[in-house]
Amino acid sequence: MEQLKTLLVANRGEIATRILKTARKLGVHTITVYTEADAASSHVIEADLPVLLSGSNSKGYLDGDDIIKIAKENHADAIIPGYGFLSENADFARAVAAAGLAWVGPSPESIESFGLKHTARDLAIKAGVPIVPGTEGLIDSEEDAMGQSERLGFPVMLKATAGGGGMGLATCNNIEEVKTSFATVKSRGETLFNNAGMFMERFYPDSHHVEVQIFGNGLGSAIHFGERECSIQRRHQKVVEECPSPFVTKNPDLREKLCTAAVRLAESIKYGSAGTIEYLVDNETGDFFFLEMNTRLQVEHGITELCYNVDLVELMLRQSDAQLRGEGGLSALALQSMQPSEPTGFAIEARVYAENPARDYAPSPGTLQIVEWQESAYTRIDTWVRTGTVVSSNYDPLLAKVMCHNQSRYGAIKTMHETLSQSRICGPPTNLDFLAAILEDKEFETGKTMTKFLTDFTYAPSAIDVLSAGAYTTVQDYPGRPSMGRGFPHAGPMDPLAFQIANILVGNHPGVEGLEITLDGPELLFLGPAVIAICGAPMKITINGSPVSMWTRLHVQAGKKLKIGKTTAGGCRSYLALHGGLPSVAEWFGSKATSPGVGVGGYQGRALTSGDLLATTKCIPNHLSSPFSIPERLIPKYPYHWELMTMVGPYVEGFLLEEDVKMMYETKWQISHNAARGGIRLIGPKPKWARADGSEGGSHPSNVPEYGYPVGTLNWTGDDPCIFPVDCPDFGGFVSSTTIIKADYWRLGQMKAGDTMQYRPVSLEHALQMRTRLNDFIEGIQRCSNGSGFDQIQALDYSTLPASKDIGEAVIRLIEANEGQPKTSYRQGGDDYLLVEYGEGNFDLNHRCRVTALHKALRQASGEVSFSSGLINTVGCCNTLLIYYDGLRIAQATLLTHLIRLESEIGDLSRAKVPSRLFKLPILFGSPRETAAINRYMETQRPYASYLPDNMDFVAKNNGLEKQDLKEILLTARLIAVSVGFFAALPLCLPVDPRQRICCPKMNPSRVFTPAGQVSWGGSCMALYNVESPGGYQLTGLTIPGVDILGSKPGYSLDRPWLFEDFDQLTFHEVEEADYEKQLALFKSGRYEYVWEQVDFDMGEHNKLLESTKEEVKTVKERQAEAQKEMLEREEELMNKWTKEKAEGKIPVDQVKELLDDPKICSIISPHNANLWKLLIYQGDRITSVDQNIAILEAMKLEINVPAGEEAVGGVVEKVLAREGEVVDAGGKLVLVRKD
Repeated sequence: MEQLKTLLVANRGEIATRILKTARKLGVHTITVYTEADAASSHVIEADLPVLLSGSNSKGYLDGDDIIKIAKENHADAIIPGYGFLSENADFARAVAAAGLAWVGPSPESIESFGLKHTARDLAIKAGVPIVPGTEGLIDSEEDAMGQSERLGFPVMLKATAGGGGMGLATCNNIEEVKTSFATVKSRGETLFNNAGMFMERFYPDSHHVEVQIFGNGLGSAIHFGERECSIQRRHQKVVEECPSPFVTKNPDLREKLCTAAVRLAESIKYGSAGTIEYLVDNETGDFFFLEMNTRLQVEHGITELCYNVDLVELMLRQSDAQLRGEGGLSALALQSMQPSEPTGFAIEARVYAENPARDYAPSPGTLQIVEWQESAYTRIDTWVRTGTVVSSNYDPLLAKVMCHNQSRYGAIKTMHETLSQSRICGPPTNLDFLAAILEDKEFETGKTMTKFLTDFTYAPSAIDVLSAGAYTTVQDYPGRPSMGRGFPHAGPMDPLAFQIANILVGNHPGVEGLEITLDGPELLFLGPAVIAICGAPMKITINGSPVSMWTRLHVQAGKKLKIGKTTAGGCRSYLALHGGLPSVAEWFGSKATSPGVGVGGYQGRALTSGDLLATTKCIPNHLSSPFSIPERLIPKYPYHWELMTMVGPYVEGFLLEEDVKMMYETKWQISHNAARGGIRLIGPKPKWARADGSEGGSHPSNVPEYGYPVGTLNWTGDDPCIFPVDCPDFGGFVSSTTIIKADYWRLGQMKAGDTMQYRPVSLEHALQMRTRLNDFIEGIQRCSNGSGFDQIQALDYSTLPASKDIGEAVIRLIEANEGQPKTSYRQGGDDYLLVEYGEGNFDLNHRCRVTALHKALRQASGEVSFSSGLINTVGCCNTLLIYYDGLRIAQATLLTHLIRLESEIGDLSRAKVPSRLFKLPILFGSPRETAAINRYMETQRPYASYLPDNMDFVAKNNGLEKQDLKEILLTARLIAVSVGFFAALPLCLPVDPRQRICCPKMNPSRVFTPAGQVSWGGSCMALYNVESPGGYQLTGLTIPGVDILGSKPGYSLDRPWLFEDFDQLTFHEVEEADYEKQLALFKSGRYEYVWEQVDFDMGEHNKLLESTKEEVKTVKERQAEAQKEMLEREEELMNKWTKEKAEGKIPVDQVKELLDDPKICSIISPHNANLWKLLIYQGDRITSVDQNIAILEAMKLEINVPAGEEAVGGVVEKVLAREGEVVDAGGKLVLVRKD
């Protein structure tokens, strides 16, 4: 390339990345443009210089002035438009030339000549190219259209003259259809193309759509690269294309006629660049007629390149280079030397779209959780997507063009089918299976691919169309991700018992993925046959309106609707298992379980919604045709009062008074309306506490330095009790005092709002006995599925439960401090967790170093205590290591003995050197995002508090500092990661220098939204929120996040989607807003490069620092204590005022329960964990429609409408249970409606 050195690509998606490939090959510097929605697209990452467009997502690529401005500012020589957007806009082409840039495409005059179909027909006639019989010029009235149709003979096609891409067309078989279609086509022409003109052509139903690829030099010379067949179309949009045409291959004389006519037409107007002449070819006679000319590169150009060994984009760029040299174009001699004679082999292209075949192939935006292409030497895949790509609703849903080339057409078909059927795209539905079905069709195999092919083609996917999703329906498998950690929940079913039995009933392994249904179920249309079972809390279930039973194997035929209604008795969750599971749902870290809170797993990381499509298995074994049901006596019972077995710990002695412990076990707790997968809040008395405050953990006696949370533990967030189920955070800084044993997880998962529960303390021996009994029960059911009888299975009886008179102690072993080893406490957390704690509950990096050493020793261990023999996971925090183990495989006593032995082996670490990475991150203070988050919190959650409206100012005052002093600490401190987890691999960091260890309370209540990259402070630690999330730490700046959930960005991977590790050190340097936004844009597009260096953290030097600063630290703490006393008094005053305001009008729990027991009462449920922003109905209002919005929720910056739903229609609002500003859980009741 002599003159064309820098090229701007004015497009997006796969065509932009395909153009970049050729530009790189030619050594041309590339500029791409993109919108916010496309920030992480491949064409942004692969370009030498990506530039953000100033326009909106929907209009950005159409803003020619902005594109030309970008090209000029960055010294581009030429602009190439690809196809779509501005590619056939003559005015834009002129503007490009007027700006002194080369337009990589045909002249504006050529674009205009063929842009209107009726003038294009005239040019074809002049060039001697046959045209479809039709009108001369435009139709001027409905009467004219009727007369012309009778003259031409039916069927006819009305066409908008400015139309393209299959839009603005209507086929008419009689006069009535002409009358109806006239107004429609006219309106579409005006709306879509700003041109109401239309003309009419005779329609040939038995025909082929064949096009010829031409290339002209703009000087009167043109050549062709054979033909393609594009007959397989849906709504006039091409789906599968072939080169060469199978029809033309069977009629060899036709190729020369088609191609000669195409070249003649191109040369007649001195066409320059790539173009395509499209023909209609009659199947009976082989007669062909000109349809239109596309004055651009065609979508399907790749299969021509494969069969003719040509790079059409390179030819276009060389043509422009010649124009820039002043030569007008490529020489005729050079061009003619490229004229091929015959194609080499056969190529097929299939267009892969994100679209839903169950919804008439509607576009399906969403996140691609897995993208895996089956590639070989015979394939070419032009794509812009990869794992993690978000498909926007703003653009065409084309994901890729899959092309296969082989020496025979049969070989190309075989390769294409293998590629389509073995490639995997998980996330929103795609047409991969639909395309594979086309390749299997006998008509396709024989080459009988006429334009009506898809009209007669039957496609029946094996899938479920989600008509309505119910209150809260998620994909779960068992056991989920118990070994994941790092702030990603265990996930899995809340009731693993019912879940596993449902799977056994349908012939699956007990852990195979299925649907968890909470309170009110979905309506599902089965597009293919399936074998299902529904187990769990009683719900009303029908298939096509006929009631069916739970706890039995059911056969659902294609076309049938399964409706799962509301719970009809105790319990709140049921499980739908399907034979073969849900094959299209992506695995994430070995599990398909959904954790909506962090947006991972399941169906796009969220609960199901209407319009989702779940693929099912195509093969159902014959043996599943036999009936299989669970006898009534073996079906678990779901009461309204639950007695759950529990073990004391991990924190009791020294934290709770004896009377608090007694209260905990004797209270009949009520289940709050805030009962969800992430936490089940209890209503009851408050503890009096055995201490005045939480020392370094925080100002409240419930505060402790962060530690790992056992699943099933009772956590005290302040004075409020909350049970932590499978989606709880993996660590935090509040006391947990008793932990439900694993055998009772299923019962914990069935408790619902309004129920009552009481803790029943049991010994470790009893806990393991109960678990063994439960496992035996499940294994017995599984044996019965293989033909055994149920007689030998003993029912699960909870009427008489084991109980321990001695509650026991949380600390099961204590080793006092000795030389080189700190005080070590071993705290139990149920029958599967053991918490190792060093020291006296203060922050000490010596303890964190020891935690790391213990973790490493366990990871490296072999033998009876190892990860191969029963250890599952560990969670290391400031002074603690939580060990999760299988208590049936490793005895607690054996584990304890092993841990004590390891302590002596670890030895003295006071001079150890720990590998560390020193990160240098930007920080922006007072950002608009941070301010907006605080303002929204004040508007929707709490209007006033000691920390409002300025978190930074509060944190400074709480430590006796000015705001500038706090900034200096953030800019000079080394913040060492003492744990990584809590929520999406959040790094929890402690200042290395003890003089910089500021402290502050967390926001109360916590926020429902925190910006990604938020630097925050709570207790004595800094936390960096990696994703948009809830949170309670005070907001103190913004930086670059350190997580990429699907691992698509450089530096991340699917098996390591987090950045920060324990003992990493974070430092900050201040940047201005513009610089921060630039760096954030680089991160979003996958181009940000973290600055870090490998270092050692020297415990010896650190301990010298601790010793030398003792007196200074004492002074700092005295100053902090004085300031915090004043701020605490202020907070108590404001909290009391706010609490009083909230209490006014609050509905008593017993009144709510009484209403829920009324059969005439139905409830409207929150679909998400969110903040209740606005109520749109009031007591006494009538619900008039299914879609009537009763409230607006706010979560993650989204406004979520809550529709009334079908059951509430016609009813009157009896009670509004939630108030504006409250945080509501998914499945929580918002409104009670009385039906007449």
